[in-house]
Amino acid sequence: MQLQLSRLILSCVLASFVGVSAALPIDGNALGNVIARTAEPPLLPLARRAMSGRQPRHLRSDYPSKVKRDGPDLGGIATFNGDPQPIRGPLGDTFLSASNHAIDEQNIDNLAVPPTDAGTCYTELEMEHVTLAHEALRCRLAKAFSAVEIRISANDDRELHWHRMAEWGYVLGGSGRITAVDEDGRTFAADIHGPTNTSDATIHYFPPGVPHSIQALDDGLELLLVFTYGDFDEVGTTFTVADWLARTPLEVVAKNLGVNVSVLAGIPQKDPVLFKSTVPPPADISQEIVTSPAGTVPMPFFFDLNTQNRTVAPGGGGWLKVQDSATNFPVATEFASVLINIEPSSMLELHWHPTDEWIYILSGQGRATAYAGATNARTFDFQEGDTAVFPMGYGHYMENISPTEPLTFLALFNAPRFVDFSATQLLALSPPPLVADMLNISTETVTSLPKEKQFIVA
Repeated sequence: MQLQLSRLILSCVLASFVGVSAALPIDGNALGNVIARTAEPPLLPLARRAMSGRQPRHLRSDYPSKVKRDGPDLGGIATFNGDPQPIRGPLGDTFLSASNHAIDEQNIDNLAVPPTDAGTCYTELEMEHVTLAHEALRCRLAKAFSAVEIRISANDDRELHWHRMAEWGYVLGGSGRITAVDEDGRTFAADIHGPTNTSDATIHYFPPGVPHSIQALDDGLELLLVFTYGDFDEVGTTFTVADWLARTPLEVVAKNLGVNVSVLAGIPQKDPVLFKSTVPPPADISQEIVTSPAGTVPMPFFFDLNTQNRTVAPGGGGWLKVQDSATNFPVATEFASVLINIEPSSMLELHWHPTDEWIYILSGQGRATAYAGATNARTFDFQEGDTAVFPMGYGHYMENISPTEPLTFLALFNAPRFVDFSATQLLALSPPPLVADMLNISTETVTSLPKEKQFIVA
Protein backbone atom coordinates (compact mmCIF):
# COMPACT_ATOMS: atom_id res chain seq x y z
CA MET A 1 0.00 0.00 0.00
CA GLN A 2 2.82 2.38 0.90
CA LEU A 3 4.56 1.60 -2.41
CA GLN A 4 1.36 2.34 -4.38
CA LEU A 5 0.92 5.69 -2.55
CA SER A 6 4.49 6.70 -3.37
CA ARG A 7 3.94 5.89 -7.05
CA LEU A 8 0.73 7.95 -7.03
CA ILE A 9 2.47 10.99 -5.56
CA LEU A 10 5.34 10.67 -8.06
CA SER A 11 2.86 10.44 -10.93
CA CYS A 12 1.13 13.66 -9.75
CA VAL A 13 4.44 15.49 -9.53
CA LEU A 14 5.49 14.39 -13.03
CA ALA A 15 2.08 15.34 -14.43
CA SER A 16 2.49 18.77 -12.88
CA PHE A 17 5.82 19.34 -14.60
CA VAL A 18 4.44 18.07 -17.88
CA GLY A 19 1.50 20.47 -17.56
CA VAL A 20 3.83 23.37 -16.90
CA SER A 21 6.14 22.62 -19.80
CA ALA A 22 3.19 22.24 -22.14
CA ALA A 23 1.52 25.47 -21.06
CA LEU A 24 4.57 27.75 -21.07
CA PRO A 25 5.93 28.93 -24.43
CA ILE A 26 9.55 28.53 -23.37
CA ASP A 27 12.18 26.05 -24.34
CA GLY A 28 14.22 23.82 -22.12
CA ASN A 29 17.08 26.31 -21.76
CA ALA A 30 14.77 29.06 -20.62
CA LEU A 31 13.17 26.71 -18.14
CA GLY A 32 16.62 25.81 -16.92
CA ASN A 33 17.45 29.46 -16.43
CA VAL A 34 14.31 29.93 -14.37
CA ILE A 35 15.11 26.93 -12.28
CA ALA A 36 18.73 28.05 -11.86
CA ARG A 37 17.48 31.54 -10.93
CA THR A 38 19.63 33.17 -13.59
CA ALA A 39 16.70 35.21 -14.92
CA GLU A 40 15.61 38.65 -13.70
CA PRO A 41 15.28 39.03 -9.90
CA PRO A 42 11.78 38.15 -8.67
CA LEU A 43 9.35 40.93 -7.92
CA LEU A 44 9.12 42.01 -4.31
CA PRO A 45 5.77 41.74 -2.44
CA LEU A 46 4.62 45.35 -2.95
CA ALA A 47 5.39 45.20 -6.70
CA ARG A 48 3.52 41.91 -7.08
CA ARG A 49 0.49 43.44 -5.37
CA ALA A 50 0.63 46.48 -7.66
CA MET A 51 0.77 44.28 -10.78
CA SER A 52 -2.24 42.34 -9.55
CA GLY A 53 -4.25 45.55 -9.34
CA ARG A 54 -4.08 45.90 -5.54
CA GLN A 55 -2.41 49.23 -4.97
CA PRO A 56 -0.28 49.38 -1.81
CA ARG A 57 -1.69 51.72 0.81
CA HIS A 58 0.71 54.00 2.69
CA LEU A 59 0.53 53.77 6.46
CA ARG A 60 -0.24 57.48 6.55
CA SER A 61 -3.22 58.69 4.56
CA ASP A 62 -3.07 61.80 2.40
CA TYR A 63 -3.76 64.63 4.84
CA PRO A 64 -4.48 68.06 3.42
CA SER A 65 -1.62 70.29 4.49
CA LYS A 66 -2.57 73.33 6.54
CA VAL A 67 1.02 74.42 7.18
CA LYS A 68 1.67 77.74 5.47
CA ARG A 69 5.37 78.58 5.17
CA ASP A 70 5.32 80.82 2.11
CA GLY A 71 4.68 84.10 3.92
CA PRO A 72 6.68 85.98 6.56
CA ASP A 73 4.74 84.42 9.47
CA LEU A 74 7.25 82.13 11.22
CA GLY A 75 4.88 80.95 13.96
CA GLY A 76 5.72 83.45 16.70
CA ILE A 77 3.21 84.72 19.24
CA ALA A 78 0.74 87.20 17.77
CA THR A 79 0.82 90.75 19.15
CA PHE A 80 -1.99 93.30 19.45
CA ASN A 81 -2.30 97.03 20.05
CA GLY A 82 -5.40 96.50 22.16
CA ASP A 83 -7.52 93.60 23.33
CA PRO A 84 -6.52 90.25 21.82
CA GLN A 85 -8.51 89.33 18.71
CA PRO A 86 -8.69 86.18 16.56
CA ILE A 87 -6.50 87.82 13.92
CA ARG A 88 -3.15 86.78 12.53
CA GLY A 89 -1.79 88.85 9.68
CA PRO A 90 -4.38 88.90 6.90
CA LEU A 91 -6.38 86.06 8.45
CA GLY A 92 -9.30 86.25 10.85
CA ASP A 93 -11.36 89.19 12.03
CA THR A 94 -12.37 91.02 15.23
CA PHE A 95 -14.89 89.77 17.76
CA LEU A 96 -18.41 91.14 17.26
CA SER A 97 -19.51 90.04 20.73
CA ALA A 98 -17.97 90.13 24.20
CA SER A 99 -14.99 87.95 25.02
CA ASN A 100 -13.06 87.24 28.21
CA HIS A 101 -9.93 89.15 27.26
CA ALA A 102 -8.09 88.08 30.42
CA ILE A 103 -8.44 84.45 29.33
CA ASP A 104 -7.61 85.38 25.75
CA GLU A 105 -4.36 87.03 26.85
CA GLN A 106 -3.34 83.83 28.63
CA ASN A 107 -4.08 81.71 25.55
CA ILE A 108 -2.97 83.79 22.57
CA ASP A 109 -2.00 80.72 20.56
CA ASN A 110 -5.50 79.32 20.98
CA LEU A 111 -6.96 82.60 19.71
CA ALA A 112 -4.53 83.68 16.99
CA VAL A 113 -3.32 80.28 15.84
CA PRO A 114 0.23 79.98 14.44
CA PRO A 115 0.34 78.72 10.83
CA THR A 116 2.24 75.59 11.88
CA ASP A 117 -0.77 74.23 13.82
CA ALA A 118 -2.67 71.68 11.75
CA GLY A 119 -4.84 68.59 11.81
CA THR A 120 -7.81 67.66 13.96
CA CYS A 121 -6.54 69.17 17.22
CA TYR A 122 -6.39 72.87 16.46
CA THR A 123 -8.44 76.02 15.91
CA GLU A 124 -8.27 77.37 12.38
CA LEU A 125 -8.19 80.99 11.25
CA GLU A 126 -9.55 81.51 7.77
CA MET A 127 -9.73 84.53 5.52
CA GLU A 128 -12.53 86.97 6.43
CA HIS A 129 -14.01 84.86 9.22
CA VAL A 130 -13.07 82.91 12.30
CA THR A 131 -13.76 79.27 13.08
CA LEU A 132 -13.57 78.68 16.83
CA ALA A 133 -14.57 75.03 16.74
CA HIS A 134 -12.15 73.59 19.24
CA GLU A 135 -11.56 69.92 18.64
CA ALA A 136 -9.10 69.21 21.43
CA LEU A 137 -11.39 66.51 22.84
CA ARG A 138 -10.77 64.47 19.73
CA CYS A 139 -7.06 64.30 20.54
CA ARG A 140 -5.85 61.27 22.44
CA LEU A 141 -5.32 62.25 26.05
CA ALA A 142 -3.09 60.26 28.37
CA LYS A 143 -4.88 58.17 30.97
CA ALA A 144 -1.79 57.41 33.02
CA PHE A 145 -2.05 60.35 35.44
CA SER A 146 -4.41 62.14 37.78
CA ALA A 147 -3.44 64.93 40.16
CA VAL A 148 -4.82 66.91 43.07
CA GLU A 149 -3.71 69.92 45.08
CA ILE A 150 -4.40 69.52 48.79
CA ARG A 151 -4.24 72.26 51.44
CA ILE A 152 -3.96 71.14 55.05
CA SER A 153 -4.30 73.72 57.81
CA ALA A 154 -1.72 73.99 60.58
CA ASN A 155 -1.64 70.90 62.83
CA ASP A 156 -4.34 69.12 60.82
CA ASP A 157 -3.87 65.54 59.61
CA ARG A 158 -4.68 63.52 56.51
CA GLU A 159 -5.89 60.21 57.90
CA LEU A 160 -4.16 56.84 57.44
CA HIS A 161 -4.91 55.61 53.94
CA TRP A 162 -3.49 53.86 50.89
CA HIS A 163 -4.11 53.70 47.15
CA ARG A 164 -4.14 50.95 44.56
CA MET A 165 -1.71 53.01 42.50
CA ALA A 166 1.54 54.82 43.24
CA GLU A 167 1.46 58.31 44.76
CA TRP A 168 4.05 61.01 44.02
CA GLY A 169 4.02 64.28 45.94
CA TYR A 170 5.68 67.70 45.71
CA VAL A 171 5.42 70.30 48.49
CA LEU A 172 4.10 73.52 46.96
CA GLY A 173 4.33 75.44 50.23
CA GLY A 174 4.55 75.17 54.01
CA SER A 175 5.86 72.18 55.91
CA GLY A 176 4.62 68.84 57.12
CA ARG A 177 5.40 65.32 58.19
CA ILE A 178 4.74 62.02 56.44
CA THR A 179 4.68 58.55 58.00
CA ALA A 180 4.25 55.06 56.57
CA VAL A 181 4.46 51.36 57.43
CA ASP A 182 5.51 48.81 54.81
CA GLU A 183 4.33 45.21 54.35
CA ASP A 184 6.97 43.91 56.77
CA GLY A 185 6.02 46.31 59.57
CA ARG A 186 9.01 48.58 58.99
CA THR A 187 8.31 52.23 59.71
CA PHE A 188 9.11 55.50 57.98
CA ALA A 189 8.80 59.15 59.02
CA ALA A 190 10.19 62.34 57.52
CA ASP A 191 9.62 66.09 57.60
CA ILE A 192 8.84 67.71 54.26
CA HIS A 193 8.99 71.36 53.16
CA GLY A 194 8.17 73.62 50.26
CA PRO A 195 10.55 75.74 48.17
CA THR A 196 11.99 79.06 49.25
CA ASN A 197 14.00 81.74 47.45
CA THR A 198 17.20 79.83 48.26
CA SER A 199 16.13 76.18 48.40
CA ASP A 200 14.12 73.57 46.52
CA ALA A 201 11.25 71.51 47.89
CA THR A 202 11.00 67.87 48.92
CA ILE A 203 9.19 65.15 46.99
CA HIS A 204 7.81 61.84 48.21
CA TYR A 205 6.69 58.53 46.74
CA PHE A 206 4.46 55.81 48.18
CA PRO A 207 4.21 52.51 46.27
CA PRO A 208 0.76 51.02 45.61
CA GLY A 209 -0.86 49.68 48.76
CA VAL A 210 1.57 51.24 51.26
CA PRO A 211 -0.44 52.93 54.06
CA HIS A 212 0.65 56.43 55.01
CA SER A 213 -0.39 59.65 56.70
CA ILE A 214 0.31 63.35 56.14
CA GLN A 215 0.48 65.96 58.91
CA ALA A 216 0.71 69.72 58.53
CA LEU A 217 3.09 71.52 60.88
CA ASP A 218 2.78 75.03 62.34
CA ASP A 219 2.71 76.94 59.04
CA GLY A 220 0.29 74.58 57.26
CA LEU A 221 0.96 72.51 54.17
CA GLU A 222 0.05 72.58 50.48
CA LEU A 223 0.83 69.53 48.35
CA LEU A 224 0.67 68.52 44.72
CA LEU A 225 -0.17 64.81 44.57
CA VAL A 226 0.07 62.83 41.33
CA PHE A 227 -1.14 59.25 40.78
CA THR A 228 -0.46 56.63 38.13
CA TYR A 229 -4.11 56.32 37.12
CA GLY A 230 -6.34 58.67 35.19
CA ASP A 231 -9.64 58.32 37.12
CA PHE A 232 -8.76 59.10 40.72
CA ASP A 233 -12.44 59.39 41.76
CA GLU A 234 -13.24 55.85 40.72
CA VAL A 235 -14.41 53.55 43.52
CA GLY A 236 -11.61 51.30 44.70
CA THR A 237 -8.90 53.92 44.25
CA THR A 238 -8.36 55.20 47.81
CA PHE A 239 -8.82 53.19 51.00
CA THR A 240 -9.00 54.84 54.45
CA VAL A 241 -8.70 53.04 57.77
CA ALA A 242 -11.43 54.95 59.62
CA ASP A 243 -13.96 54.45 56.82
CA TRP A 244 -13.08 50.75 56.55
CA LEU A 245 -13.62 50.14 60.26
CA ALA A 246 -16.90 52.08 60.17
CA ARG A 247 -18.12 49.80 57.37
CA THR A 248 -17.19 46.60 59.27
CA PRO A 249 -19.34 45.06 62.06
CA LEU A 250 -18.10 46.53 65.34
CA GLU A 251 -17.87 43.10 66.99
CA VAL A 252 -15.54 41.99 64.21
CA VAL A 253 -13.37 45.09 64.62
CA ALA A 254 -13.19 44.61 68.40
CA LYS A 255 -12.29 40.96 68.02
CA ASN A 256 -9.63 41.76 65.43
CA LEU A 257 -8.03 44.45 67.59
CA GLY A 258 -8.38 42.50 70.83
CA VAL A 259 -10.28 45.26 72.65
CA ASN A 260 -13.70 45.73 74.17
CA VAL A 261 -16.49 46.88 71.87
CA SER A 262 -17.21 49.82 74.16
CA VAL A 263 -13.91 51.54 73.40
CA LEU A 264 -14.78 51.69 69.69
CA ALA A 265 -18.07 53.57 70.03
CA GLY A 266 -16.48 56.80 68.85
CA ILE A 267 -15.30 55.55 65.44
CA PRO A 268 -16.49 58.21 62.94
CA GLN A 269 -19.36 57.08 60.76
CA LYS A 270 -18.43 59.65 58.14
CA ASP A 271 -14.98 59.39 56.60
CA PRO A 272 -13.02 62.27 58.22
CA VAL A 273 -10.38 62.60 55.43
CA LEU A 274 -8.83 65.61 57.27
CA PHE A 275 -9.06 66.14 61.02
CA LYS A 276 -7.62 68.43 63.69
CA SER A 277 -4.85 67.09 65.92
CA THR A 278 -5.74 67.08 69.61
CA VAL A 279 -2.00 67.12 70.31
CA PRO A 280 0.05 69.09 67.75
CA PRO A 281 2.98 67.16 66.29
CA PRO A 282 6.22 67.74 68.23
CA ALA A 283 8.89 69.83 66.54
CA ASP A 284 11.40 66.99 67.03
CA ILE A 285 10.32 64.16 64.74
CA SER A 286 12.14 61.58 66.85
CA GLN A 287 9.59 62.13 69.62
CA GLU A 288 6.78 60.93 67.36
CA ILE A 289 8.40 57.89 65.76
CA VAL A 290 7.07 54.54 66.97
CA THR A 291 9.84 51.96 67.22
CA SER A 292 9.10 48.78 65.27
CA PRO A 293 10.67 45.38 66.02
CA ALA A 294 11.24 45.12 62.28
CA GLY A 295 13.13 48.43 62.11
CA THR A 296 12.76 51.13 59.47
CA VAL A 297 12.20 50.91 55.71
CA PRO A 298 15.40 50.24 53.75
CA MET A 299 14.61 52.82 51.05
CA PRO A 300 13.23 56.21 52.17
CA PHE A 301 9.90 57.31 50.71
CA PHE A 302 11.06 60.91 50.23
CA PHE A 303 13.77 62.85 48.42
CA ASP A 304 15.09 66.30 49.31
CA LEU A 305 15.82 68.19 46.11
CA ASN A 306 18.27 70.39 48.02
CA THR A 307 20.66 67.45 48.22
CA GLN A 308 20.85 67.19 44.43
CA ASN A 309 23.17 69.22 42.20
CA ARG A 310 21.74 71.03 39.21
CA THR A 311 22.54 69.75 35.72
CA VAL A 312 23.30 72.95 33.83
CA ALA A 313 22.52 72.92 30.12
CA PRO A 314 25.72 72.80 27.97
CA GLY A 315 24.84 76.00 26.14
CA GLY A 316 23.38 77.77 29.15
CA GLY A 317 19.78 78.83 29.35
CA GLY A 318 18.79 76.87 32.43
CA TRP A 319 19.16 73.71 34.48
CA LEU A 320 17.33 70.56 35.49
CA LYS A 321 17.25 67.96 38.26
CA VAL A 322 16.22 64.37 37.45
CA GLN A 323 14.89 61.91 40.03
CA ASP A 324 14.21 58.27 39.18
CA SER A 325 14.68 54.79 40.58
CA ALA A 326 17.58 54.07 38.24
CA THR A 327 19.81 56.82 39.61
CA ASN A 328 18.93 58.45 42.92
CA PHE A 329 15.38 57.63 44.17
CA PRO A 330 15.32 53.80 44.16
CA VAL A 331 11.91 53.34 45.78
CA ALA A 332 10.12 55.36 43.04
CA THR A 333 9.86 52.53 40.53
CA GLU A 334 6.69 53.88 38.83
CA PHE A 335 7.60 57.57 38.66
CA ALA A 336 10.46 59.47 37.09
CA SER A 337 10.40 63.23 37.68
CA VAL A 338 12.33 66.27 36.51
CA LEU A 339 12.47 69.78 37.98
CA ILE A 340 13.24 72.14 35.09
CA ASN A 341 14.24 75.80 35.17
CA ILE A 342 14.39 77.73 31.88
CA GLU A 343 15.91 81.20 31.82
CA PRO A 344 14.13 84.11 30.10
CA SER A 345 13.82 83.76 26.30
CA SER A 346 15.37 80.26 26.40
CA MET A 347 13.68 76.98 25.52
CA LEU A 348 13.67 73.27 26.26
CA GLU A 349 14.88 71.72 23.03
CA LEU A 350 12.72 69.81 20.54
CA HIS A 351 12.37 66.29 21.93
CA TRP A 352 10.03 63.40 22.68
CA HIS A 353 9.62 60.58 25.20
CA PRO A 354 8.73 56.86 24.97
CA THR A 355 6.10 57.35 27.72
CA ASP A 356 3.43 59.94 28.46
CA GLU A 357 4.65 63.15 30.10
CA TRP A 358 2.61 65.12 32.65
CA ILE A 359 3.73 68.67 33.49
CA TYR A 360 2.84 71.22 36.15
CA ILE A 361 3.90 74.87 35.83
CA LEU A 362 5.33 76.12 39.14
CA SER A 363 6.10 79.67 38.00
CA GLY A 364 6.55 81.75 34.87
CA GLN A 365 5.03 81.66 31.40
CA GLY A 366 5.61 79.03 28.74
CA ARG A 367 4.65 78.08 25.23
CA ALA A 368 4.74 74.67 23.58
CA THR A 369 3.64 73.03 20.35
CA ALA A 370 2.65 69.36 20.50
CA TYR A 371 3.28 67.47 17.25
CA ALA A 372 0.99 64.42 17.08
CA GLY A 373 2.24 63.02 13.78
CA ALA A 374 0.46 62.87 10.40
CA THR A 375 0.35 66.68 10.00
CA ASN A 376 -1.34 67.25 13.37
CA ALA A 377 0.01 69.93 15.71
CA ARG A 378 -1.34 72.33 18.34
CA THR A 379 0.30 75.22 20.21
CA PHE A 380 -0.52 75.98 23.84
CA ASP A 381 0.29 78.76 26.32
CA PHE A 382 1.03 78.09 29.98
CA GLN A 383 0.97 80.05 33.24
CA GLU A 384 1.56 79.21 36.88
CA GLY A 385 -0.68 76.36 38.05
CA ASP A 386 -1.38 75.01 34.55
CA THR A 387 -1.01 71.32 33.76
CA ALA A 388 -0.65 69.44 30.48
CA VAL A 389 0.03 66.01 29.04
CA PHE A 390 2.31 65.26 26.11
CA PRO A 391 1.32 61.73 25.05
CA MET A 392 3.94 59.13 24.28
CA GLY A 393 5.96 59.98 21.19
CA TYR A 394 4.53 63.48 20.69
CA GLY A 395 7.28 65.86 19.60
CA HIS A 396 7.36 69.10 21.59
CA TYR A 397 9.42 71.87 23.15
CA MET A 398 8.84 74.32 26.00
CA GLU A 399 9.74 77.97 25.48
CA ASN A 400 10.02 80.62 28.18
CA ILE A 401 8.18 83.55 26.64
CA SER A 402 9.01 85.98 29.43
CA PRO A 403 11.96 88.31 28.79
CA THR A 404 12.57 88.78 32.53
CA GLU A 405 11.25 85.85 34.62
CA PRO A 406 12.45 82.22 34.66
CA LEU A 407 10.04 79.40 33.83
CA THR A 408 10.01 76.54 36.35
CA PHE A 409 7.96 73.37 35.99
CA LEU A 410 7.74 69.71 36.92
CA ALA A 411 7.72 66.89 34.37
CA LEU A 412 6.57 63.41 35.44
CA PHE A 413 6.70 60.05 33.68
CA ASN A 414 5.16 56.71 34.58
CA ALA A 415 8.51 54.96 34.23
CA PRO A 416 11.44 53.78 36.39
CA ARG A 417 13.91 55.88 34.41
CA PHE A 418 13.84 59.29 32.74
CA VAL A 419 14.30 58.92 28.97
CA ASP A 420 14.14 61.54 26.24
CA PHE A 421 15.14 61.76 22.58
CA SER A 422 16.66 64.94 21.17
CA ALA A 423 15.70 66.09 17.66
CA THR A 424 18.96 68.01 17.23
CA GLN A 425 21.07 65.06 18.36
CA LEU A 426 19.16 62.75 16.00
CA LEU A 427 19.88 65.02 13.02
CA ALA A 428 23.53 65.48 14.03
CA LEU A 429 24.19 61.73 14.37
CA SER A 430 22.39 60.64 11.19
CA PRO A 431 24.12 60.52 7.77
CA PRO A 432 24.57 64.17 6.70
CA PRO A 433 23.53 63.66 3.05
CA LEU A 434 20.33 61.94 4.18
CA VAL A 435 19.43 64.81 6.55
CA ALA A 436 20.42 67.46 4.00
CA ASP A 437 18.19 65.95 1.32
CA MET A 438 15.33 65.36 3.74
CA LEU A 439 15.24 68.96 5.02
CA ASN A 440 16.56 70.64 1.87
CA ILE A 441 19.49 72.19 3.72
CA SER A 442 23.24 72.05 3.15
CA THR A 443 25.45 69.29 4.53
CA GLU A 444 27.56 72.01 6.15
CA THR A 445 24.54 72.99 8.23
CA VAL A 446 23.97 69.38 9.24
CA THR A 447 27.59 68.79 10.28
CA SER A 448 27.54 71.97 12.38
CA LEU A 449 24.76 70.63 14.65
CA PRO A 450 25.80 69.65 18.20
CA LYS A 451 26.11 65.89 18.69
CA GLU A 452 25.31 66.01 22.41
CA LYS A 453 21.92 66.74 23.94
CA GLN A 454 21.49 70.43 24.66
CA PHE A 455 18.41 69.98 26.89
CA ILE A 456 17.92 73.74 27.08
CA VAL A 457 18.78 76.20 24.30
CA ALA A 458 19.66 79.76 25.24
